[in-house]
Amino acid sequence: MTASPLARLAPRPLLPRPDGPRLAPMVALRILERYRVLAMALATRAITAQWDAGLIGARRDTRLAASDEPALPFEPEVLGLIGVSRGLAPGHVREAERGVAQAAADVEAAETEAGAPPPLTALCAEFGLDPMERMLVLLVAAPQLWGSVHQLYRVAQNDPLRTSVDEYLLQAMLGPQVNPHLVARALDRSSRLARFGLLVSDEAGLARPLRALRVDRLVLERLRGGDLDADPEREIPLVEPGGPLEELTVDPVATERLSRWATVDQPSTRLVLRGRRGSGRTTLAASLAAGAGRRLARLDLLRLPEVDHDPAGALARALSRCLLAGWVPLVTGFDLRYVAEREARERLTAVLDEHPGPVIVRLAPEEQPVVSPGYRLVDLPPLSETARLAMWQAELARHELTADHGADAALAARWRLGPGAICRVVAAAARGRPGPGEVGTEIAGAVAQHLLHGLSDVAERVTRLPTLADMVLPPDILDSLTEFVARTRLARQVYEDWGMGRVATTGQGLTALFQGAPGTGKTMVAGALARELGLDLYRVDLSRVLSKWIGETERNLASVFSAAEEGHAIVLFDEADSLFTKRTEVKSSNDRHANVEVNYLLQRLDGFVGIAILTTNFGTAIDPAFKRRLSFRITFPIPDEELREELWRRHLPATLPRAGDLDLADLARRYDFAGGAVRNCALRAAFLAAAEGKPLSQDHLKRAIRLEYRAVGKLAEGGPLE
Repeated sequence: MTASPLARLAPRPLLPRPDGPRLAPMVALRILERYRVLAMALATRAITAQWDAGLIGARRDTRLAASDEPALPFEPEVLGLIGVSRGLAPGHVREAERGVAQAAADVEAAETEAGAPPPLTALCAEFGLDPMERMLVLLVAAPQLWGSVHQLYRVAQNDPLRTSVDEYLLQAMLGPQVNPHLVARALDRSSRLARFGLLVSDEAGLARPLRALRVDRLVLERLRGGDLDADPEREIPLVEPGGPLEELTVDPVATERLSRWATVDQPSTRLVLRGRRGSGRTTLAASLAAGAGRRLARLDLLRLPEVDHDPAGALARALSRCLLAGWVPLVTGFDLRYVAEREARERLTAVLDEHPGPVIVRLAPEEQPVVSPGYRLVDLPPLSETARLAMWQAELARHELTADHGADAALAARWRLGPGAICRVVAAAARGRPGPGEVGTEIAGAVAQHLLHGLSDVAERVTRLPTLADMVLPPDILDSLTEFVARTRLARQVYEDWGMGRVATTGQGLTALFQGAPGTGKTMVAGALARELGLDLYRVDLSRVLSKWIGETERNLASVFSAAEEGHAIVLFDEADSLFTKRTEVKSSNDRHANVEVNYLLQRLDGFVGIAILTTNFGTAIDPAFKRRLSFRITFPIPDEELREELWRRHLPATLPRAGDLDLADLARRYDFAGGAVRNCALRAAFLAAAEGKPLSQDHLKRAIRLEYRAVGKLAEGGPLE
């Protein structure tokens, strides 16, 4: 039984490209010139056939010429089309036939003398094309390669409405020796030429057989003998070749599954790489492609041309172009906006399933594969701190960077980067050629840029951070903050050395809910924790996270959580009750989509391993399911009289000029203020004193308190401000 074209194309998912002699570029171009002559000879034969039938430059035959009656409209053309008129240019027909025979013989001789398969021959062998399909590819590509051929084709068409190659012209050029029905069958949508993307038809134009045909620029580059190290259309970015698989930091189980996919699995088996950002998914895929002598192409579904109008069609076109170029497609960017609806998801699944070449799908941990069952799934778990330490040491040594004593251990403890991110960060730092004492600074800068790439669209960095020593808090809250710091710094000891990671399989991240009245210090404490841990603090801008588009909010949140999980930032959800709200009974589509967002957050928090802090003035508005998943729930009370006096003292520094002693105890006793109100009053009083050119007095403080009450809309000076 003869193997199918698909079997010849891909006997296993990742077929290595054949190693053999390749034509020199100049030899390939000389053979290409022979193809030009052949295409022009076939076009000339089609033109002479029309001359002979009176279809071009039609003239009346002898019988009509002897008559005095004028020719009827289109009479010569009709007679030629139905076969009545023949033999009007027999000499030209014979000469054209000799030209075609000579051009074909010259092509065969040039290909025989080449010493290696020409690009067209290699292309046809790769896709299992027969001689007629080979000729169709050449004839459609010819006018895109040479302007003179395009002009000659226009003459052969003899129709101003037909400006491109079409099925009708191809039948005329191949002549009566080829059955036109075989040509039509070779151009069907189910044919090899269409399924492999070798010929592309203009679906929006005229119907067959006048529908325009063309080849992709990738085919043109292959015919010219190009290496295709870049996309000539600049639509598909290529990833730098990866190193050998055995040199990468990969779990042994994952390595075995990757090797089986590349060498044993059936052609239709899809590979799904699932992991967090920076976990090495792209690096692994590039390594697999490099092992087969191929390049990895990144197909980001969010950035493909015309993806907003037709996601499935955009993906199909990109996959087809990868097949033509011999690239291995890495499909990523499965935005929920495109896969939330069942019909859209099914279309994407069908496109991935029907693609005849290798496909690697890159997903986040919480995403489900958008391919039919039968795929090979490889989950890439986060590196332990011990594995991260080994990775940092190996990469620093590979780039000949010398860090300070113990700095590599600090890098592993501070940042939960995956192997791919570590490789990129160290490589970026090495480009700056840092000295022995500058390595840490260069790496910190590279990590900051890596983080901004994931957070800058939906969050802003908080730069002015207080210290924990500045905080005036009750002892029980200080104890909770001490535990918070310890759980970050001692995670390796507890989860790895003491084996608690086997018990706490989920919820190894730090998620805290700070609830309390406005001004009680919730946001300031978040900043103080970030400073104490030496981490950046990013405040999530909910106005940029929440979106009216279905799935857009979830995608933005996924970026936030992915960046936070890498451990080099604390993510702050200020006023979180607007996002982590209680689920409601579904009465409309809005309720359903709001509940979907909450459900996504609940699922995401289960596997979250970063640091996130939520603040709210209304703890009762938070869904109870969130509270069960939180590591800390801290309620910030209105400070008592003793703490209020200390707050007044902290907000009036010793450098502030004073008019005598200030009775701060009286202020603490009379006014039930939180820390935020105390700060506002202290600032108001300082500016009042400065405006009068006097030192700060008790009267300035009382006037400032009066103004603060007025600012919140209270006429009576007493009780809490809120």
